[in-house]
Amino acid sequence: MSEMPDVSSAPRTPPHDVQAEMGVLGSMLLSEEAIHLARERLAEESFYKLAHQDVFSALVHLSEENNAADLILLRDELTKRNKLEKAGGQAYLLELMEAVPTSANAEYYIEIVRQHALRRQLIQTAADIQKRAYENSQEVDDLLDEAEGHILAVRDAKDTGQTREINQVLQHIVARLEELHQRPGQLTGLPSGYYDLDGFEPGELVVVAARPSMGKTSLALNILHHVTTVQRRPAALFSLEMPAEQIVSNFLCVHNRLDTHEFRRGTLQPKDWSALEASLDDLVGLPLYIDDSPTLRVLDLRARARRLVHREQIELVVVDYLQLMSSNKMHESRAAEVAEISQGLKALARELNVPVLAVAQLSRRVEQEQRRPRLSDLRESGAIEQDADLVLLLHRPQEFSEEPDEVAGNEADLILAKQRNGPTGVVRLVFQRRYLRFESRATAATTTPGA
Repeated sequence: MSEMPDVSSAPRTPPHDVQAEMGVLGSMLLSEEAIHLARERLAEESFYKLAHQDVFSALVHLSEENNAADLILLRDELTKRNKLEKAGGQAYLLELMEAVPTSANAEYYIEIVRQHALRRQLIQTAADIQKRAYENSQEVDDLLDEAEGHILAVRDAKDTGQTREINQVLQHIVARLEELHQRPGQLTGLPSGYYDLDGFEPGELVVVAARPSMGKTSLALNILHHVTTVQRRPAALFSLEMPAEQIVSNFLCVHNRLDTHEFRRGTLQPKDWSALEASLDDLVGLPLYIDDSPTLRVLDLRARARRLVHREQIELVVVDYLQLMSSNKMHESRAAEVAEISQGLKALARELNVPVLAVAQLSRRVEQEQRRPRLSDLRESGAIEQDADLVLLLHRPQEFSEEPDEVAGNEADLILAKQRNGPTGVVRLVFQRRYLRFESRATAATTTPGA
Protein backbone atom coordinates (compact mmCIF):
# COMPACT_ATOMS: atom_id res chain seq x y z
CA MET A 1 0.00 0.00 0.00
CA SER A 2 1.37 3.41 -0.97
CA GLU A 3 1.68 6.25 1.52
CA MET A 4 -1.21 8.70 1.76
CA PRO A 5 -0.28 12.01 0.11
CA ASP A 6 -0.34 15.23 2.08
CA VAL A 7 -3.16 16.89 0.18
CA SER A 8 -2.79 20.11 2.13
CA SER A 9 0.53 20.79 0.39
CA ALA A 10 -0.82 20.42 -3.14
CA PRO A 11 -0.36 23.72 -5.05
CA ARG A 12 -3.93 24.43 -6.12
CA THR A 13 -5.77 27.72 -6.40
CA PRO A 14 -8.59 27.97 -3.83
CA PRO A 15 -12.16 28.23 -5.20
CA HIS A 16 -13.23 31.77 -6.00
CA ASP A 17 -15.04 33.92 -8.58
CA VAL A 18 -13.63 37.42 -9.02
CA GLN A 19 -16.45 38.48 -11.35
CA ALA A 20 -19.10 37.51 -8.77
CA GLU A 21 -17.18 39.43 -6.10
CA MET A 22 -17.17 42.47 -8.36
CA GLY A 23 -20.90 41.97 -8.90
CA VAL A 24 -21.51 42.05 -5.14
CA LEU A 25 -19.46 45.21 -4.60
CA GLY A 26 -20.97 46.91 -7.63
CA SER A 27 -24.46 46.11 -6.36
CA MET A 28 -23.57 47.52 -2.94
CA LEU A 29 -22.52 50.78 -4.59
CA LEU A 30 -25.89 50.95 -6.30
CA SER A 31 -28.26 49.85 -3.52
CA GLU A 32 -28.52 50.18 0.25
CA GLU A 33 -30.62 47.01 0.26
CA ALA A 34 -27.75 45.13 -1.38
CA ILE A 35 -25.45 46.34 1.39
CA HIS A 36 -27.77 44.99 4.08
CA LEU A 37 -28.10 41.66 2.28
CA ALA A 38 -24.35 41.35 1.82
CA ARG A 39 -23.68 42.26 5.47
CA GLU A 40 -26.06 39.55 6.58
CA ARG A 41 -24.51 36.75 4.53
CA LEU A 42 -20.90 37.70 3.95
CA ALA A 43 -17.82 38.77 5.90
CA GLU A 44 -14.57 40.35 4.75
CA GLU A 45 -12.89 36.97 4.44
CA SER A 46 -15.71 35.78 2.18
CA PHE A 47 -13.92 37.66 -0.60
CA TYR A 48 -10.90 35.95 -2.11
CA LYS A 49 -9.28 39.09 -3.52
CA LEU A 50 -7.71 41.23 -0.78
CA ALA A 51 -8.67 44.46 -2.55
CA HIS A 52 -12.30 43.32 -2.47
CA GLN A 53 -12.04 42.68 1.27
CA ASP A 54 -10.93 46.29 1.78
CA VAL A 55 -13.72 47.67 -0.39
CA PHE A 56 -16.36 45.54 1.36
CA SER A 57 -15.16 46.69 4.78
CA ALA A 58 -15.29 50.34 3.73
CA LEU A 59 -18.79 50.00 2.27
CA VAL A 60 -20.07 48.33 5.45
CA HIS A 61 -18.54 51.10 7.56
CA LEU A 62 -20.19 53.79 5.46
CA SER A 63 -23.52 52.04 5.86
CA GLU A 64 -23.06 51.84 9.63
CA GLU A 65 -22.39 55.58 9.68
CA ASN A 66 -25.66 56.12 7.80
CA ASN A 67 -23.86 57.46 4.79
CA ALA A 68 -24.93 56.68 1.24
CA ALA A 69 -22.30 54.40 -0.30
CA ASP A 70 -21.43 56.42 -3.39
CA LEU A 71 -18.15 56.38 -5.30
CA ILE A 72 -16.77 59.59 -3.76
CA LEU A 73 -17.43 58.58 -0.16
CA LEU A 74 -15.95 55.13 -0.82
CA ARG A 75 -12.81 56.72 -2.27
CA ASP A 76 -12.47 59.02 0.75
CA GLU A 77 -12.98 56.19 3.21
CA LEU A 78 -10.33 54.03 1.55
CA THR A 79 -7.99 57.03 1.46
CA LYS A 80 -8.43 57.51 5.23
CA ARG A 81 -7.44 53.89 5.71
CA ASN A 82 -4.47 54.16 3.35
CA LYS A 83 -6.07 51.41 1.28
CA LEU A 84 -7.07 53.24 -1.90
CA GLU A 85 -4.04 52.25 -3.96
CA LYS A 86 -4.10 48.68 -2.61
CA ALA A 87 -7.73 48.49 -3.72
CA GLY A 88 -6.73 49.41 -7.27
CA GLY A 89 -7.21 53.17 -7.11
CA GLN A 90 -10.16 55.27 -8.19
CA ALA A 91 -10.13 53.70 -11.66
CA TYR A 92 -10.81 50.26 -10.20
CA LEU A 93 -13.63 51.62 -8.02
CA LEU A 94 -15.24 52.97 -11.16
CA GLU A 95 -14.78 49.58 -12.77
CA LEU A 96 -16.60 47.97 -9.83
CA MET A 97 -19.51 50.35 -10.19
CA GLU A 98 -19.77 49.57 -13.89
CA ALA A 99 -19.49 45.81 -13.32
CA VAL A 100 -23.28 45.52 -13.01
CA PRO A 101 -25.98 47.73 -14.57
CA THR A 102 -28.37 47.26 -11.63
CA SER A 103 -28.43 45.59 -8.21
CA ALA A 104 -31.25 43.25 -9.23
CA ASN A 105 -28.97 40.19 -9.20
CA ALA A 106 -27.20 41.06 -5.94
CA GLU A 107 -28.53 38.02 -4.09
CA TYR A 108 -27.33 35.73 -6.87
CA TYR A 109 -23.80 37.19 -6.77
CA ILE A 110 -23.76 37.05 -2.96
CA GLU A 111 -24.64 33.36 -2.95
CA ILE A 112 -21.84 32.56 -5.43
CA VAL A 113 -19.31 34.37 -3.28
CA ARG A 114 -20.66 32.70 -0.14
CA GLN A 115 -20.46 29.22 -1.65
CA HIS A 116 -16.84 29.71 -2.70
CA ALA A 117 -15.98 31.11 0.74
CA LEU A 118 -17.49 28.03 2.39
CA ARG A 119 -15.46 25.78 0.11
CA ARG A 120 -12.26 27.60 1.08
CA GLN A 121 -13.21 27.37 4.74
CA LEU A 122 -13.84 23.64 4.38
CA ILE A 123 -10.47 23.18 2.67
CA GLN A 124 -8.75 25.05 5.49
CA THR A 125 -10.64 23.05 8.10
CA ALA A 126 -9.62 19.78 6.44
CA ALA A 127 -6.00 20.94 6.37
CA ASP A 128 -6.14 21.83 10.06
CA ILE A 129 -7.64 18.43 10.89
CA GLN A 130 -4.93 16.70 8.90
CA LYS A 131 -2.24 18.68 10.69
CA ARG A 132 -3.70 17.83 14.12
CA ALA A 133 -3.94 14.16 13.17
CA TYR A 134 -0.27 14.07 12.14
CA GLU A 135 0.78 15.74 15.40
CA ASN A 136 -0.50 12.77 17.42
CA SER A 137 -0.90 15.06 20.44
CA GLN A 138 -4.47 14.20 21.54
CA GLU A 139 -6.81 11.26 21.89
CA VAL A 140 -8.42 10.09 18.65
CA ASP A 141 -11.95 10.42 20.07
CA ASP A 142 -11.27 14.02 21.09
CA LEU A 143 -9.87 14.73 17.64
CA LEU A 144 -12.92 13.18 15.95
CA ASP A 145 -15.30 15.24 18.07
CA GLU A 146 -13.34 18.41 17.39
CA ALA A 147 -13.17 17.65 13.67
CA GLU A 148 -16.90 16.96 13.42
CA GLY A 149 -17.67 20.17 15.28
CA HIS A 150 -15.53 22.23 12.93
CA ILE A 151 -17.02 20.64 9.81
CA LEU A 152 -20.59 21.12 11.02
CA ALA A 153 -19.72 24.72 11.86
CA VAL A 154 -18.79 25.23 8.22
CA ARG A 155 -22.02 23.58 7.14
CA ASP A 156 -24.06 25.82 9.39
CA ALA A 157 -22.26 29.03 8.51
CA LYS A 158 -25.08 31.40 7.51
CA ASP A 159 -23.91 34.74 8.87
CA THR A 160 -20.77 36.58 9.85
CA GLY A 161 -20.67 35.36 13.46
CA GLN A 162 -22.43 34.80 16.74
CA THR A 163 -22.38 38.41 17.91
CA ARG A 164 -25.65 40.26 17.46
CA GLU A 165 -26.64 43.80 18.26
CA ILE A 166 -29.32 44.16 20.92
CA ASN A 167 -31.76 45.68 18.45
CA GLN A 168 -31.69 42.44 16.44
CA VAL A 169 -32.53 40.42 19.55
CA LEU A 170 -35.22 42.91 20.59
CA GLN A 171 -36.89 42.69 17.20
CA HIS A 172 -36.99 38.90 17.48
CA ILE A 173 -38.47 39.02 20.99
CA VAL A 174 -41.10 41.62 20.08
CA ALA A 175 -42.10 39.63 17.00
CA ARG A 176 -42.46 36.52 19.12
CA LEU A 177 -44.57 38.34 21.72
CA GLU A 178 -46.82 39.75 19.02
CA GLU A 179 -47.31 36.28 17.58
CA LEU A 180 -48.27 34.90 21.00
CA HIS A 181 -50.58 37.86 21.60
CA GLN A 182 -52.45 37.00 18.43
CA ARG A 183 -52.95 33.47 19.78
CA PRO A 184 -53.78 33.92 23.48
CA GLY A 185 -53.25 30.89 25.67
CA GLN A 186 -50.56 29.38 23.47
CA LEU A 187 -47.48 28.46 25.46
CA THR A 188 -43.90 29.16 24.48
CA GLY A 189 -41.43 26.35 24.02
CA LEU A 190 -41.96 22.68 23.22
CA PRO A 191 -45.21 21.35 24.74
CA SER A 192 -44.72 18.44 27.15
CA GLY A 193 -48.35 17.34 27.42
CA TYR A 194 -48.74 18.83 30.91
CA TYR A 195 -50.11 22.34 30.76
CA ASP A 196 -48.83 23.41 34.18
CA LEU A 197 -45.33 22.37 33.16
CA ASP A 198 -45.06 23.66 29.57
CA GLY A 199 -43.01 24.37 27.68
CA PHE A 200 -39.38 23.36 27.21
CA GLU A 201 -37.33 26.14 25.61
CA PRO A 202 -34.57 25.59 23.02
CA GLY A 203 -31.16 25.42 24.67
CA GLU A 204 -32.53 24.35 28.07
CA LEU A 205 -31.25 21.46 30.16
CA VAL A 206 -34.23 19.84 31.88
CA VAL A 207 -33.58 17.26 34.61
CA VAL A 208 -36.26 14.79 35.72
CA ALA A 209 -35.06 13.06 38.90
CA ALA A 210 -36.48 10.43 41.24
CA ARG A 211 -35.63 7.32 43.17
CA PRO A 212 -35.91 3.92 41.37
CA SER A 213 -39.41 2.66 40.55
CA MET A 214 -41.00 6.09 40.92
CA GLY A 215 -41.72 6.24 37.18
CA LYS A 216 -39.18 8.78 35.93
CA THR A 217 -38.50 6.81 32.74
CA SER A 218 -42.25 6.43 32.18
CA LEU A 219 -42.69 10.19 32.62
CA ALA A 220 -39.97 10.85 30.04
CA LEU A 221 -41.68 8.38 27.71
CA ASN A 222 -45.02 10.16 28.19
CA ILE A 223 -43.40 13.46 27.24
CA LEU A 224 -41.83 11.84 24.17
CA HIS A 225 -45.22 10.36 23.28
CA HIS A 226 -46.89 13.78 23.38
CA VAL A 227 -44.11 15.50 21.44
CA THR A 228 -44.00 12.90 18.64
CA THR A 229 -47.64 11.78 18.34
CA VAL A 230 -49.63 14.89 19.25
CA GLN A 231 -47.21 17.61 18.21
CA ARG A 232 -45.62 15.50 15.43
CA ARG A 233 -42.23 16.99 16.32
CA PRO A 234 -39.08 14.87 15.83
CA ALA A 235 -37.34 13.70 19.00
CA ALA A 236 -34.53 11.36 20.03
CA LEU A 237 -34.18 9.06 23.03
CA PHE A 238 -30.78 7.84 24.19
CA SER A 239 -31.53 4.95 26.53
CA LEU A 240 -28.61 3.48 28.47
CA GLU A 241 -30.83 1.40 30.75
CA MET A 242 -33.48 -0.15 28.53
CA PRO A 243 -33.25 -1.83 25.08
CA ALA A 244 -35.17 -0.38 22.14
CA GLU A 245 -37.62 -3.30 22.07
CA GLN A 246 -38.71 -2.65 25.65
CA ILE A 247 -38.94 1.08 25.02
CA VAL A 248 -41.22 0.59 22.02
CA SER A 249 -43.31 -1.97 23.93
CA ASN A 250 -43.84 0.55 26.72
CA PHE A 251 -44.53 3.25 24.15
CA LEU A 252 -47.30 1.08 22.66
CA CYS A 253 -48.83 0.62 26.12
CA VAL A 254 -48.79 4.36 26.74
CA HIS A 255 -50.25 5.09 23.31
CA ASN A 256 -53.08 2.53 23.44
CA ARG A 257 -53.68 2.31 27.21
CA LEU A 258 -52.65 -1.33 27.21
CA ASP A 259 -52.10 -3.22 30.44
CA THR A 260 -48.33 -3.74 30.60
CA HIS A 261 -48.55 -7.14 32.28
CA GLU A 262 -51.04 -8.45 29.73
CA PHE A 263 -48.91 -7.02 26.94
CA ARG A 264 -45.77 -8.82 28.13
CA ARG A 265 -47.64 -12.12 28.60
CA GLY A 266 -49.41 -11.81 25.26
CA THR A 267 -52.83 -12.04 26.90
CA LEU A 268 -54.35 -8.80 25.62
CA GLN A 269 -58.12 -8.55 25.38
CA PRO A 270 -59.66 -8.60 21.86
CA LYS A 271 -60.47 -4.88 22.03
CA ASP A 272 -56.83 -4.18 22.98
CA TRP A 273 -55.54 -6.21 20.03
CA SER A 274 -57.81 -4.20 17.75
CA ALA A 275 -56.54 -0.92 19.20
CA LEU A 276 -52.94 -2.07 18.86
CA GLU A 277 -53.33 -3.12 15.24
CA ALA A 278 -55.15 0.10 14.36
CA SER A 279 -52.33 2.19 15.82
CA LEU A 280 -49.45 0.52 14.00
CA ASP A 281 -49.86 2.33 10.70
CA ASP A 282 -49.81 5.70 12.44
CA LEU A 283 -46.78 4.83 14.57
CA VAL A 284 -44.67 3.43 11.72
CA GLY A 285 -43.83 6.91 10.44
CA LEU A 286 -43.44 8.46 13.88
CA PRO A 287 -40.50 10.93 14.10
CA LEU A 288 -38.94 9.18 17.12
CA TYR A 289 -35.32 8.00 17.00
CA ILE A 290 -34.02 5.55 19.61
CA ASP A 291 -30.39 4.85 20.51
CA ASP A 292 -30.10 2.06 23.09
CA SER A 293 -26.31 1.89 23.42
CA PRO A 294 -25.69 0.65 26.99
CA THR A 295 -22.48 2.67 27.24
CA LEU A 296 -22.43 6.25 26.11
CA ARG A 297 -19.93 9.02 26.63
CA VAL A 298 -20.60 12.71 26.27
CA LEU A 299 -18.56 12.74 23.05
CA ASP A 300 -20.64 9.91 21.58
CA LEU A 301 -23.91 11.58 22.54
CA ARG A 302 -22.81 14.90 21.08
CA ALA A 303 -21.78 13.33 17.77
CA ARG A 304 -24.97 11.31 17.38
CA ALA A 305 -27.27 14.14 18.46
CA ARG A 306 -25.58 16.53 16.05
CA ARG A 307 -26.26 14.17 13.15
CA LEU A 308 -29.89 13.72 14.15
CA VAL A 309 -30.44 17.46 14.41
CA HIS A 310 -28.92 18.06 11.00
CA ARG A 311 -30.51 15.08 9.25
CA GLU A 312 -33.87 14.77 10.98
CA GLN A 313 -34.30 18.25 12.55
CA ILE A 314 -35.06 16.74 15.97
CA GLU A 315 -36.44 19.22 18.50
CA LEU A 316 -35.95 17.27 21.73
CA VAL A 317 -33.16 15.06 23.08
CA VAL A 318 -33.91 12.72 26.01
CA VAL A 319 -31.17 10.88 27.93
CA ASP A 320 -32.09 8.00 30.29
CA TYR A 321 -30.30 8.26 32.51
CA LEU A 322 -27.55 10.74 33.32
CA GLN A 323 -25.61 8.77 35.94
CA LEU A 324 -25.19 5.81 33.56
CA MET A 325 -23.18 7.97 31.17
CA SER A 326 -19.41 8.18 31.30
CA SER A 327 -17.15 11.14 30.67
CA ASN A 328 -14.40 11.51 28.13
CA LYS A 329 -11.49 11.12 30.57
CA MET A 330 -10.50 9.80 33.96
CA HIS A 331 -11.53 11.78 37.05
CA GLU A 332 -10.44 11.72 40.66
CA SER A 333 -14.02 11.23 41.83
CA ARG A 334 -17.39 10.18 40.49
CA ALA A 335 -18.77 13.60 41.45
CA ALA A 336 -16.22 15.27 39.16
CA GLU A 337 -17.15 12.89 36.34
CA VAL A 338 -20.89 13.57 36.75
CA ALA A 339 -20.12 17.29 36.77
CA GLU A 340 -18.41 16.96 33.38
CA ILE A 341 -21.36 14.98 32.03
CA SER A 342 -23.83 17.58 33.30
CA GLN A 343 -21.83 20.42 31.78
CA GLY A 344 -21.60 18.49 28.52
CA LEU A 345 -25.38 18.06 28.36
CA LYS A 346 -25.94 21.76 28.96
CA ALA A 347 -23.38 22.65 26.28
CA LEU A 348 -25.12 20.23 23.90
CA ALA A 349 -28.48 21.92 24.47
CA ARG A 350 -26.95 25.31 23.76
CA GLU A 351 -25.05 24.14 20.70
CA LEU A 352 -27.98 22.36 19.06
CA ASN A 353 -30.54 24.90 20.31
CA VAL A 354 -32.97 22.18 21.43
CA PRO A 355 -34.13 21.21 24.92
CA VAL A 356 -32.21 18.29 26.42
CA LEU A 357 -34.17 16.29 28.99
CA ALA A 358 -31.96 14.17 31.24
CA VAL A 359 -33.40 11.58 33.59
CA ALA A 360 -31.41 11.32 36.83
CA GLN A 361 -31.27 9.38 40.07
CA LEU A 362 -31.83 10.85 43.52
CA SER A 363 -29.80 9.78 46.53
CA ARG A 364 -30.98 7.10 48.98
CA ARG A 365 -31.55 9.74 51.65
CA VAL A 366 -35.05 10.30 50.29
CA GLU A 367 -36.01 6.71 51.09
CA GLN A 368 -34.07 6.55 54.34
CA GLU A 369 -35.70 9.71 55.67
CA GLN A 370 -39.16 8.96 54.18
CA ARG A 371 -39.67 12.50 52.86
CA ARG A 372 -40.23 14.61 49.76
CA PRO A 373 -37.12 15.05 47.63
CA ARG A 374 -35.08 18.26 47.53
CA LEU A 375 -32.56 19.71 45.11
CA SER A 376 -29.74 18.62 47.40
CA ASP A 377 -30.80 15.00 46.84
CA LEU A 378 -29.52 14.95 43.26
CA ARG A 379 -27.12 12.05 43.34
CA GLU A 380 -23.32 12.32 43.03
CA SER A 381 -22.96 15.95 42.04
CA GLY A 382 -24.24 19.42 42.84
CA ALA A 383 -23.22 20.38 39.31
CA ILE A 384 -26.49 18.98 37.97
CA GLU A 385 -28.39 21.50 40.04
CA GLN A 386 -26.17 24.32 38.80
CA ASP A 387 -26.26 23.39 35.11
CA ALA A 388 -29.95 22.59 34.82
CA ASP A 389 -32.42 25.27 33.78
CA LEU A 390 -35.35 23.23 35.06
CA VAL A 391 -35.22 20.51 37.74
CA LEU A 392 -38.29 18.29 38.17
CA LEU A 393 -38.38 15.95 41.17
CA LEU A 394 -40.92 13.14 40.86
CA HIS A 395 -42.50 12.10 44.16
CA ARG A 396 -45.22 9.53 44.80
CA PRO A 397 -46.19 9.78 48.49
CA GLN A 398 -47.94 6.41 48.62
CA GLU A 399 -44.64 4.63 47.92
CA PHE A 400 -43.58 5.54 51.47
CA SER A 401 -46.87 4.63 53.11
CA GLU A 402 -47.37 1.38 55.03
CA GLU A 403 -51.12 1.49 54.37
CA PRO A 404 -51.79 1.32 50.62
CA ASP A 405 -54.67 3.43 49.40
CA GLU A 406 -56.06 2.55 45.99
CA VAL A 407 -56.91 6.15 45.16
CA ALA A 408 -54.05 8.04 46.80
CA GLY A 409 -51.64 5.37 45.54
CA ASN A 410 -51.93 6.80 42.04
CA GLU A 411 -51.10 10.37 43.00
CA ALA A 412 -47.79 11.83 41.91
CA ASP A 413 -46.25 15.21 42.57
CA LEU A 414 -43.87 16.69 40.02
CA ILE A 415 -41.94 19.20 42.11
CA LEU A 416 -40.54 22.15 40.16
CA ALA A 417 -37.53 22.46 42.45
CA LYS A 418 -35.70 24.86 40.14
CA GLN A 419 -36.87 26.94 37.19
CA ARG A 420 -34.34 29.45 35.98
CA ASN A 421 -36.90 31.61 34.20
CA GLY A 422 -40.02 31.01 36.22
CA PRO A 423 -41.57 30.13 39.57
CA THR A 424 -41.15 26.88 41.47
CA GLY A 425 -44.11 24.83 42.61
CA VAL A 426 -45.80 21.47 42.19
CA VAL A 427 -47.57 19.90 39.21
CA ARG A 428 -50.23 17.45 40.39
CA LEU A 429 -50.32 14.23 38.36
CA VAL A 430 -51.84 10.77 38.46
CA PHE A 431 -49.74 7.72 37.60
CA GLN A 432 -51.73 4.98 35.91
CA ARG A 433 -49.19 2.24 36.51
CA ARG A 434 -51.00 -0.39 34.43
CA TYR A 435 -50.59 1.75 31.32
CA LEU A 436 -47.38 3.56 32.34
CA ARG A 437 -49.28 6.82 31.84
CA PHE A 438 -48.87 10.08 33.73
CA GLU A 439 -51.83 12.44 33.40
CA SER A 440 -52.87 15.65 35.05
CA ARG A 441 -55.30 15.01 37.88
CA ALA A 442 -58.04 16.94 36.09
CA THR A 443 -57.62 14.80 32.97
CA ALA A 444 -57.40 11.56 34.93
CA ALA A 445 -60.60 12.37 36.81
CA THR A 446 -62.53 12.37 33.53
CA THR A 447 -60.95 9.15 32.26
CA THR A 448 -62.76 5.90 32.88
CA PRO A 449 -60.44 3.37 34.56
CA GLY A 450 -59.48 0.60 32.19
CA ALA A 451 -60.68 2.53 29.17
